Amino acid sequence: MWFNLGVSFVFMFFFRGWGTLAAVISVATVISFLTGPVSVMALRTHAADLPRPLRIAGMPIVAPFAFVCASLVLYWACWPLTGQIILLIVAALPIYLYYQSKSGWADFRAELRSAWWLLAYLPVMALLSLCGEQAFGGYGIIPDGWDLFAVVIVALAFYRRGVASGRRTTYLREYATVQRAGSAEDDTPLPVTHAG
Repeated sequence: MWFNLGVSFVFMFFFRGWGTLAAVISVATVISFLTGPVSVMALRTHAADLPRPLRIAGMPIVAPFAFVCASLVLYWACWPLTGQIILLIVAALPIYLYYQSKSGWADFRAELRSAWWLLAYLPVMALLSLCGEQAFGGYGIIPDGWDLFAVVIVALAFYRRGVASGRRTTYLREYATVQRAGSAEDDTPLPVTHAG
């Protein structure tokens, strides 16, 4: 609780006022939405054999469309804000690395290889926001209309890279083992008992 209070004070120091803080939280939420479309398609590629409770038709079209829409919303959040949020995420990386070191760096290289697309995507989007249209806080280096086209192209490229970087993790392998064991138990006939 004290840690949360400290983080709240830091946020209020850097983002003065409720309106600014609400905008920061909104942009951070949009960034969290970026991983969903990539994750669902990576799981369809690398865990297609595993049972799932829900199957949404048309996901190969819906997922890239959702990623592009989230990228456009991130771009429309305006330049100084997108840069601040990305800087905030980068500032939080040492905390992640600290906890990763406590777990012994198991699978860290493979996880980093799978996450490079996102680590590169965020600064590229900040750069597009900086160079984009002045109406969105940029310097206007990329002309109106072309900035949105650039965001769509960049988003689709990073989406493809994100899906391609998916892999069958240790957790997926363990889940597959548990599922196979569970289905094998379901197939064994139950012993017949007689009352009496």
